[in-house]
Amino acid sequence: MRCCRLLWLLPMLTLSCVSSLVSPPLPTAVRAIAVLTPNNQTGDPLFIGGTSLLEKYILRSQPVTVADVLAVEVRIQLEQRGITVLPREQVDAALGNQIPSSPKDAANLASHGKLEGTVLYMEIVQWQPAQADSLHPWRMLVAIHAHLVDVASGRAVWSARLPLRPVLTPGAVTRADADMIAAQRVAKELFSS
Repeated sequence: MRCCRLLWLLPMLTLSCVSSLVSPPLPTAVRAIAVLTPNNQTGDPLFIGGTSLLEKYILRSQPVTVADVLAVEVRIQLEQRGITVLPREQVDAALGNQIPSSPKDAANLASHGKLEGTVLYMEIVQWQPAQADSLHPWRMLVAIHAHLVDVASGRAVWSARLPLRPVLTPGAVTRADADMIAAQRVAKELFSS
């Protein structure tokens, strides 16, 4: 009987630890940040839109991914905190279609592209519905790593790791809705301190 009580407490203790995660504050010396497209390490392209026949062939829209939406949401969060964010067009022109595979690679690509200051390198480690068979995803399982890298030295001046945990997506009717809500929540969480 006592063992059953302890097993019941384990999930509660785990959830209380996960929900109280706080990322470290950004360094005060950082004035401008170039947000790079996140490195998707999941093995799934994580498409949100632009892949249907109508979108591809009639509307000729470009595919939109979780990485794209996460980068936009992170830019918004940084700007709301008074940090200058380099325009996406400037970052894209400097890096082309290259997505860095590590913080060091991010610094090298930024240096070759003539970007100065700091770049935000992010890794999407895991991103999937909490219940794979669910038609209505109410939460996503997400793990993200982020590093603010000084381009000149190649050193990470700030890092945050959001370990695998469920991200609630209230109001989500489709997987795309859940992806967008989760991206917004994760971006807020990254800079919550």
